[in-house]
Amino acid sequence: MADDPYRIADRVDDGMLEMMVSRLEERGRDARFLGMIDDYLDAVGLPEANEVLDLGCGTGVVARRIAGRSGFAGRVLGIDLAPQLVTRARALAASEGLSQATVFEVGDIRSLALEDGRFDVTVMHTLVSHLEDPGAALKEAARVTRAGGAIALFDGDYASSTLETADPDRAGEIDAAMIEATVTQPRVLRRLPRMAAAAGLLVERFFPYVIAEAGRPEFFAGLVDTIGPMLVASGVAQEDEAATIASDLGDAAESGTFFGACNYYGYVLRKP
Repeated sequence: MADDPYRIADRVDDGMLEMMVSRLEERGRDARFLGMIDDYLDAVGLPEANEVLDLGCGTGVVARRIAGRSGFAGRVLGIDLAPQLVTRARALAASEGLSQATVFEVGDIRSLALEDGRFDVTVMHTLVSHLEDPGAALKEAARVTRAGGAIALFDGDYASSTLETADPDRAGEIDAAMIEATVTQPRVLRRLPRMAAAAGLLVERFFPYVIAEAGRPEFFAGLVDTIGPMLVASGVAQEDEAATIASDLGDAAESGTFFGACNYYGYVLRKP
């Protein structure tokens, strides 16, 4: 298994961490991505929620989105494995005047130091694709969510991810390398209904999306900038091959010949 940097965020070097922060915050400014977040937040009953848990919070994009929503008067607890990301999340929340509605702590999804049934809503945003045992994480999320509460889960269906490259004969191979370099569970959202049933949860809502860009990328621009170092850091490509792939994608973005696409899915699960 390659070293998915998001799975080992507490152990990556400073350079990789900065690239991850940049990518997380870039997506958090993208109108399409924010619209997808709002879709599942609209479906979970946030105005009535007092306690919300954001698991794998990263830089706090979703926690800040929740805290800043009109009508929300509760508190969001964000938990991440990486102390550096927790520090960034606190600073960003403070810069937006959201410190009173947010708390960020270091924690491990595999064993949360939280009491049963505490939270009205639990969010798992772009988390399960980076976990070695997503089923166990979902059961732990269910444990800390109250009866009648909701679990909102959103992630990429990265098995569908593709970036067209200059060599069409190797495009599939390069796609596979890029997927291996950035995610641990590329098919996990296809298994989610079975995992939800195993965790005692009901699928209440399902939101399917596709993000595809041709010409000059916007959503995928950050990935173009970071894919080379990620391929090297994950061990799936040598520096020269990674540089060639990154250069090709950069040239395509600059010349308006880029193509990239990925499916994304959102679920709202209910705990009976």
